[in-house]
Formats: sequence, C-alpha cells, structure tokens
Amino acid sequence: MEKSVQFSVPWREATRIVKRIKTSKLRYFVKQQEGKTSVAFVFPRVSVSQYVYLYIIFGPRAADVLNNDSK
Repeated sequence: MEKSVQFSVPWREATRIVKRIKTSKLRYFVKQQEGKTSVAFVFPRVSVSQYVYLYIIFGPRAADVLNNDSK
C-alpha cells in the first residue's frame, strides 16, 4: 500500500536531509511552510519500506499522511 507523506524540518537541517535522500532516488518535492521557519519534504506514493527509511532519516519528527494512494 502506498501513501504520500510529508516531513517538516527547520531550514538549517534541509541541506543535510537533501544530501541523504539524494542517494535514495526517491521522488520528492520541497515546499515552504507559509509563515514558518521550516520547510516540508513531500514524498508522493511511498511504500512501507520507503517510509521506514524516511522515518530513520528524519528522526522522531511526526510525518503527515497526505492521501490514501493505494495503487
């Protein structure tokens, strides 16, 4: 089952995160959180194993499930 998720991080951590996920070849896009000093990394349609990998990279931050893509 695949779902889209997003992880929010402060701008100061964004470069470190980009370097780590660049090698994974996961599709993602970055969006600015309006009125906040953080940025959101959005990953469309990730599998459970990809989610676990991302959870390890982003640490204990809560992820938001964006929709129920189950294709």
